[in-house]
Order: sequence, then C-alpha cells, then structure tokens
Amino acid sequence: MPDGLKQQWSDLRKGRPGHRFQERYERKQSWRREQSWMQRFGQPAIGVLILGAGIIFCFIPGPGLPLVVVGGALLAERSRPIARTMDWCELKFRKTMRSVKGWWCHASLAARNAAILLAAFVIASAGYGAYQILIHR
Repeated sequence: MPDGLKQQWSDLRKGRPGHRFQERYERKQSWRREQSWMQRFGQPAIGVLILGAGIIFCFIPGPGLPLVVVGGALLAERSRPIARTMDWCELKFRKTMRSVKGWWCHASLAARNAAILLAAFVIASAGYGAYQILIHR
C-alpha cells in the first residue's frame, strides 16, 4: 500500500465516528485548489464508477459493500452532503452492529445455528440467482 494511502487510511480511522468524513472533507478543501484539472475531475469519476460497481455487486456475488464504502468515501472528499450521509450511515451501521452483537451474545446455540443457516441460504440463493441471470439465461 503506498505511503499516501496508508496515511489517508490512518487519518480516517483516527477520526471521530459520525464526523470523520466531514472532517476529511474540510481537510481536503485547501489541498484541492492545488490539484490539476485531471485530479479534480478524475477522482469523482473514479468514485462514481466504484460506487456503481459496488451497487451492482450488491445484487450479484462480489465485494459489493466494500466497494460502496470506498466509492462513497472518494465522493465524500468532494461533497459535504455525501460526507454527511456517509457519517450518518456509519452511525446507523454501528448501532445495528451493536444490536446484532448483543443478540448474538445472548442467543442460544440453536438460534445462532438457525441464523447461520439462514445467512448461508440467502448467500446460496443470491449466487444461484446470479448464475441464472448471468450465465444460464
């Protein structure tokens, strides 16, 4: 991973949850004026492409959610409303994961096994559906 990318990831991780994307947007404002026109238009274009690919991969097998997050993060550097949306989504995701973790810790073995079987069924169904749509037709 290049040093610049490592530093960007470190800065993002150190940010406060619910504010990290907006803080990153503010930090990038002064730096943006020094960029060439290619960089100013290339990064948002790449962000839109990655975000679009992530949305597509959410419906077919592939790394959908990580691509949506990366594409959204790239766009959040350029847009305050997108940065706010990413921060809001992060807070909602954290709240949901706390609930899931709490349920998991207190669930019986049978309930955990049922949840795992349900998740496996959903993943297998999505894979089969993608196969039918893309290959078998």
